[in-house]
Amino acid sequence: MTETASSAGRIGSRSNSGGLVWPAEGWSRVPFELFCDPEIHALEDERLFRGPHWSYVGLEIELPEAGDYTTCYVGATPVVLVRDEGGVLRGFVNRCAHRGAEVVRKPRGNARGFTCIYHNWSYDRAGQVTGVPWEKGRGGVGGYDASFDKSRHRMQPLRVASWAGVVFGTFSDDAPPLEDYLGPAIRERLSAVFARPMMLTGYQRHTIRANWKLLYENSRDFYHAPQLHKFFGAFGIVQPDQAARAEMWHEGTHCLLTIYQDPGAPKPRIRLEEPRVAAFRTALPDNIAISIVGIFPNCLFTLIGSAFSIRQFRPKAPDRFEVHYTYFTYADDPECLREHLFQNNQFGPAGYVAMEDAEVVEKLQARIALGAEKGASLVAMDGTDTTPDRVDHMVSEANLRAMWKGYARFMGFAPPKGGTAKPVAERPDR
Repeated sequence: MTETASSAGRIGSRSNSGGLVWPAEGWSRVPFELFCDPEIHALEDERLFRGPHWSYVGLEIELPEAGDYTTCYVGATPVVLVRDEGGVLRGFVNRCAHRGAEVVRKPRGNARGFTCIYHNWSYDRAGQVTGVPWEKGRGGVGGYDASFDKSRHRMQPLRVASWAGVVFGTFSDDAPPLEDYLGPAIRERLSAVFARPMMLTGYQRHTIRANWKLLYENSRDFYHAPQLHKFFGAFGIVQPDQAARAEMWHEGTHCLLTIYQDPGAPKPRIRLEEPRVAAFRTALPDNIAISIVGIFPNCLFTLIGSAFSIRQFRPKAPDRFEVHYTYFTYADDPECLREHLFQNNQFGPAGYVAMEDAEVVEKLQARIALGAEKGASLVAMDGTDTTPDRVDHMVSEANLRAMWKGYARFMGFAPPKGGTAKPVAERPDR
């Protein structure tokens, strides 16, 4: 390891290859530069979003008919998910094979095929080229030569797979089967949630002026919930001593948080003129009050009572990302319960909970950026360097340490006690 004059004072210094070396104090320190450095931001897109990982891209209920499509992002890459005429889900990069223009311009819809507005190259539902204007020339002149074969050109595909109606995509041939990637606990929870027919209830999106990892970390942080979200305690939704569990998978980067309902919880301390705003109905099995499923690197399933949503992270810059919300509920719920869902506004840009998280991570980003190379977060509660696969209480930051340990390995950053850590895709044992 070497340090130059410009890197003196860094918490996470740089190795000879330029990669970050984790602080000597261990996984209980998280270098601030992870949230600000443009080089790290670019490397994440290469090794996480385009690496051997599966990213959430949609729900099967969004695409019930042949030709139905939706658009999203995998990291910085715009993609299209479509159901073809045979009912197969297809995914491809939303970029014309000719000159790179955007092809699919609407966020969702139904189409027999797609046409680029720039030069009118056309594509089928699998992203294959079906038509090239003036391919053979015009008026006896021009056109492509005899070696041109439009079947060899297409929009870049990505592998697509689904579990319990939730669709994921990957650009990597090295990504494990989706079932293995998700792990048993997350598979079981998704299967339980989607055991009944679902219906979409809407979409939202907003931009947060912070690094995407701050919110991903926040989502699995038991410690902050009763401190920041006074709403939870005031209305008897969450108390710090409720039964809770965090289960980690995929090198610790996935996390399944479960908070169980407390029958003996104190009654709400505040009376509202409109009590439906804080009404709480448990829709999950096994007395589960809250479940947050964090699937690395790009999504969170936030299931609070009967309010179900998916948050997809779309990084735009080291200090800016977009959050895209998909809301859904059970199709056979009576209308009164769906009304409860809309009244119980906890997530989205103006949600009682999500608005507080967004403000906090933006303020974090602003302060971190003042001297990113000279500081680090402290995540030392419940042991300074323990990274277990499971935690059975809320008074811990161990699952955050597990996340950062896995993140460092996937990014190829050298671990705290020396040695090297190659990206997983490059390891000889894969």
